Amino acid sequence: MTDQNSGFGDEEFRVVEGGDAVDDDVAPGRSVFGDDDDSFADDDAAVPHWSEPATGAVPQVGGAAEAVTFAPPDEPALAEASAEDMEGWAEVSSTPRWADEEEPLPAAEPSAEEPGDTADDFFAFDDSQASKTAEPSLGAALNATRGGESDRDLPAAVIVGVGLAALILAAMTVGPAAAVAVVTLALGLAAVEFFNAVRVAGHQPAVLLGLAASVSMPLAVYWRGEQAITLVVVLSVIFGSLWYLTGVGNESAVRGLGTTLLGILHIGLLGSFAALMLRINVGGVDIGTGMLTAAVLVTVGYDVGALAIGKVMGRTPLSPASPNKTMEGLVGGMVVAVAVGVIMGIMGKPAPFAGEVWGGGFGAALLLGIVAALAAPIGDLAESQIKRDLGIKDMGSILPGHGGLLDRFDGLLFVLPATYYVGLLLDVGVPG
Repeated sequence: MTDQNSGFGDEEFRVVEGGDAVDDDVAPGRSVFGDDDDSFADDDAAVPHWSEPATGAVPQVGGAAEAVTFAPPDEPALAEASAEDMEGWAEVSSTPRWADEEEPLPAAEPSAEEPGDTADDFFAFDDSQASKTAEPSLGAALNATRGGESDRDLPAAVIVGVGLAALILAAMTVGPAAAVAVVTLALGLAAVEFFNAVRVAGHQPAVLLGLAASVSMPLAVYWRGEQAITLVVVLSVIFGSLWYLTGVGNESAVRGLGTTLLGILHIGLLGSFAALMLRINVGGVDIGTGMLTAAVLVTVGYDVGALAIGKVMGRTPLSPASPNKTMEGLVGGMVVAVAVGVIMGIMGKPAPFAGEVWGGGFGAALLLGIVAALAAPIGDLAESQIKRDLGIKDMGSILPGHGGLLDRFDGLLFVLPATYYVGLLLDVGVPG
């Protein structure tokens, strides 16, 4: 070994002669210092062989000290399980199960405290709640309970429909002003149903703006005529844009303003044609009440015919927008609507569509029945499409057998402008 490899320089290991002899007979475990008094001879009994069980004694070094024995602690006593606990555990199977065999967790019940679902939040200016998903839990729950027309209570639906028509006709008997008040109230409640359903679905429209425009439009139209429609729509767009520009509504302006204007146009604008007809006065005669009466009669005819015939004979689905409506119900409703127009023409009532004096007659009443037979199902399907997109069955529950006011007046909202423009086309209301 070289000095470089050894790492000790010039120093080497060597045996020194004449030094102390090393005990070659030193047993393992004995003191290498030759102190027999400190040997472990007396401790051999305290240290058992490795193959024997432990004694629990601690060996002492350097003296005859008293051995310390550690006794193992007593095992803790477990409380005996009750009979109810044993029964509960007995129901738990220890058999392995695949992940796809697990039972689904129960659906969480929708909470009334969720943003956008409470009555307090409905009228709030601050729409700061975060938008929900496209398919909220409440919408899924309502969609799961979706029923068909066959689930409707037909007698209750007919009674409620006839009762609403009688209320409107009675108001028109009192006068146009009373009829406008009833129309405005109905449109206001329908707007509440619409904006509430939209908020539950996760959108954040400008609710106060939508309600104000929907209610004010028929009043403004009754006061100033057709030009009031343009004024209210323009103001709705302007103030709706400011609503989202100023941060009052935190949702996307496209979704928020879009749903707001949809409610205003679908309910306020279409419904205002009732007020537009009610303001028609020729020679001191309020013939507008007769025009609105004719529109209500043909619409009720369509609704009752479609519901009754669809319930009895319905087999063929009509549209994916409303899978519960049938072709048979559509045809039946259209036939009844046209039949109502024919009956009005034969009876000569109500004027002006059925009155010869005011430019109407059998042909005018028949044409109104045909146009209403086309417009009413479009309005019905249009609202069904909205409800399907929102994931709900009904817009409300105020009317037994029908749902909400908007569910009942969906066809009439489209028949109203159709009736007004048919009257303009035929110069109905012009003295002959």
